[in-house]
Amino acid sequence: MEKKITRVKQYHSGSSNERSISLIEVKEIHQKLLNQYANISDEIAYVVEQNDYVKLAHLLVARSKIETAINEIESAYQSEFNKQVETYHPISKALKDAAEKMESKGEDMLLKVTSNLEQLNDSTHTMIAIATALSNKTISKGNQLGHDTSKLLIRKTSEGLSRLATIIQKRF
Repeated sequence: MEKKITRVKQYHSGSSNERSISLIEVKEIHQKLLNQYANISDEIAYVVEQNDYVKLAHLLVARSKIETAINEIESAYQSEFNKQVETYHPISKALKDAAEKMESKGEDMLLKVTSNLEQLNDSTHTMIAIATALSNKTISKGNQLGHDTSKLLIRKTSEGLSRLATIIQKRF
């Protein structure tokens, strides 16, 4: 009897001669069993709608076995689960609080960046409008000067050709 109690204590503490399972592996197994339990519950609902009572009986047996396994794991490792939750709860809370603060600060920063980008966009539009107006005036003035220069050149050339024609006519 004493040997059996020792073996049970070793089993619960994970120190038996058999393969030791880490708490992480136990949690993974526990989560997989919970997922299977949920899947079977969904499948049971579907089978009930289909009136397939033979399959329903098999699913109920399977769900019962999974539920037993889940309860065994939870009862065997409840203290470890609670201890880990107690250890990680303050860390989790601190991280959650930090995330909330960063989120609010991030939103404030995003609003500031958005506002600054809008101001930059407005300034850029104003600068482009001014630059376009100046370019238009400059090009217009350049075209006017080019036109005036061409007129002057043609007039002077015409006057020069007229004088040359007059000089040639007087000599002959």
